[in-house]
Amino acid sequence: MKLSFCTAAATLFFSTMGVMADSTYTAPDPADSSLGLLTSLDGTYGVVIEDYSESYYRKAKRDFSNVETHCSSAGALEVTLDDGVLTDAAGRIGSIVSNNQFQFDGPPPQSGYIYAAGWGVDDDGILYLGENDDFYKCFSGNFYNLYYESIDDEACSTVQIKLVNLTDC
Repeated sequence: MKLSFCTAAATLFFSTMGVMADSTYTAPDPADSSLGLLTSLDGTYGVVIEDYSESYYRKAKRDFSNVETHCSSAGALEVTLDDGVLTDAAGRIGSIVSNNQFQFDGPPPQSGYIYAAGWGVDDDGILYLGENDDFYKCFSGNFYNLYYESIDDEACSTVQIKLVNLTDC
């Protein structure tokens, strides 16, 4: 099941602080180069959340050639990836904060953040943090939050975050 980020916007909490990035953000151990991840992309991309598929396989290409295209809509999350830092259209930094939740803040990232750099993407658009491409969609009331680690085996399911081209439809 795919959730466009315009419908899954409630999965992330956003703050509205400044807009300057910092190249000294903490990152996990770098991904093995055999994964062929890109840490910078030209342009802006949308985000979709996909339930984890065991049939997904990794390729060692660096051309971002298999990225999907989705219709753009009002409120869709648009991001850029530059030197391992993920930034939204408001200039906020994509980070994993102290409770392992994935969110956009700042800059700088929320105080006590765990990671705010080390993002990469494969040629299918799957987003990685270091070598990790598994994230967790955890039910919270009537919406979902995204996490770097599962916080509850019953309320969470494994997902992948995918960057997609956006087009007007």
